[in-house]
Amino acid sequence: MSVAQYAYLNTRVSLYAAQLLGMDRLDALIDRPYDEDTQAAAQPTDAIQYAGDLDQSNVTLLLKELAVLIRPLSGAPRELLGYWAHRFELGNLKTIIRGKMADQPQAAIEAQLQDMGAFTSLPIAGLLQSDTPAELLRRLEQTPYAEIARQARHLLEQGEALFALDAALDRRYFAGLARRGATVGGASGQLLRAIVGSIVDRVNLVWLLRYRYAYNLPPAQAYYLLIPASHRLLPQQLQQLAQCASFDDAIASLPPPFDRILADARNTTEVTLKLERETWRYAANALRHSSFNVARALAYMVLRERDLRRLRAIVRGRNMHMESAMIRTALGLVKNGQEAH
Repeated sequence: MSVAQYAYLNTRVSLYAAQLLGMDRLDALIDRPYDEDTQAAAQPTDAIQYAGDLDQSNVTLLLKELAVLIRPLSGAPRELLGYWAHRFELGNLKTIIRGKMADQPQAAIEAQLQDMGAFTSLPIAGLLQSDTPAELLRRLEQTPYAEIARQARHLLEQGEALFALDAALDRRYFAGLARRGATVGGASGQLLRAIVGSIVDRVNLVWLLRYRYAYNLPPAQAYYLLIPASHRLLPQQLQQLAQCASFDDAIASLPPPFDRILADARNTTEVTLKLERETWRYAANALRHSSFNVARALAYMVLRERDLRRLRAIVRGRNMHMESAMIRTALGLVKNGQEAH
């Protein structure tokens, strides 16, 4: 990519980064008196703006900004950012598969799908017209999701339940993300691998804890369902954790630095929140301390999604007239611009 193209990307990321929400802004949104919501509706604020179809609004905003950032990219960097958007479409694929397996009407399935705009790569019409899940997956093998489709079709032919199909789709997606992150070289590649690696570590550990201690799967099966990729949490360490008899034993057996990060975690929700902060920390570091590279673009998208999810939670909490403290607990925040540890 040329210097001019990197300059364009760097400028765009910097402009977008200025809209990320600081803790002071979050505090103001959470603590605003309820009678101000009506007044604010006439002049929309960040929170009021997302009071409609929040999930679709979030995806639409993210993809609109991603389309701008991806414009000057080519090769591996473009492939990585484009693939990052696929996980929203993966949700559409799961919805279609579930609908077909439950014999839902085509219109009912279609109503649940996210609009991916220019990032659409699924042949939605053809998939919806499939008579069976097997036919759907065969059609899918002619798309960029071919690898995922083959794995899912194999499981379907083996009579596996929907849970196994969902797990296979997710596992293949994250393995693909890790593989694409590894293809970007230089300093940008190191920053990317730190961000993507923290996501892989989080997903693997949360899945392992959930499979073992919520679903009560045996150690070997729980480990098999994990992403075949790793960063700081190595495969042999995951295998050892899978042998632990309880959630508390697994947390007590974590290797550094996870033993420190998750020392007081009491459930998988807290584990998720704490490990998400690690990803946000890596992303914020890439955004602040680097320039002219694709890692800043991915870092911004990660932090932008965090903000939109927080806004969605704030809006929903306020619509239910929840106490500010309860909203903060749900977000893993404490008062005065702090994140809970």
